[in-house]
Amino acid sequence: MLRILREKRGAAAVLVALSLTALMGVAALAVDVGMLYHTKVKLTNLVDAAVLAGARQLPESASQAMAAADQFANLNGRQDQDSWSRTVMRTAVNNDTITATVIRKGDMFFAKALGIKEAGVKATATAQVWPVAAVTGVVPFGVVWTNFEYGNTYMLKTGAGDGYNGNFGALALGGTGSNTYRDNIKYGYSGKLEISEYQPLIIETEPGNMSGPTTDGVDYRVNQDLYATFETVAPTSPRIVTVPIIESLDANGRGEVRIIGFASFFLEGVGGSGIDNYVQGRFMRLVHPTATGGNQAGNYGLHVVRLIQ
Repeated sequence: MLRILREKRGAAAVLVALSLTALMGVAALAVDVGMLYHTKVKLTNLVDAAVLAGARQLPESASQAMAAADQFANLNGRQDQDSWSRTVMRTAVNNDTITATVIRKGDMFFAKALGIKEAGVKATATAQVWPVAAVTGVVPFGVVWTNFEYGNTYMLKTGAGDGYNGNFGALALGGTGSNTYRDNIKYGYSGKLEISEYQPLIIETEPGNMSGPTTDGVDYRVNQDLYATFETVAPTSPRIVTVPIIESLDANGRGEVRIIGFASFFLEGVGGSGIDNYVQGRFMRLVHPTATGGNQAGNYGLHVVRLIQ
């Protein structure tokens, strides 16, 4: 009888040991795997934010892109001090793309009982920058590209003596006439302008100096953010305008011009009266929040940034 009891106790001990091993496995699955998943989500958010920030500096500066990615990685928890603090980030820039890979290693808890002392999590993201190829809200000033420099002031619509056969840079977007032209300055053209690799984007000009409608429209925008400056203007300010970049203003009267891209300017204001009326703006480099990008458009400082991986 004693031998039988001892055998039962031994069997029970074996069952308890096996049960504890199974319980430790379940705990490892519930706690450690959950921690791995949580870390993966954090790293994915971290690396997404890093490459999106870095891409905003492209294609102008690879070094600034990498610096911005590094800064945003830190802001999003790369240097968090916890049991998963051993983090390595690698960043690579290739012209218009930036890729970042983050690897974070850390100690396991319950999984140590199963011989798993450490684990790692990796997240990778790539962002690409494109010139804007399709956009709404454009103002009706056709600007001929002349290697604009960031922060410098340029004419968005010229006055007498600087035009070409009755054209001074005004465009007819969505219709002709002074009322349509004025509203397009005030609110931006509601239709979409899109550059296609299959068909040129051709727009009619609005001939004449259009002094009154130009002054009304520009003053309306400026007065909504009267004290903004180029250095302090908010990205959503009505004084930041998107203009079509045109191939040439070589048109006679109400003629046609070809749009080859888009650019952004800080609207300085309107000057002159009558035939001398003109509009000035300071050239900006911006990432547009809602436009569509594409390589079919020229690179004129206005971009879109998207995650591609």
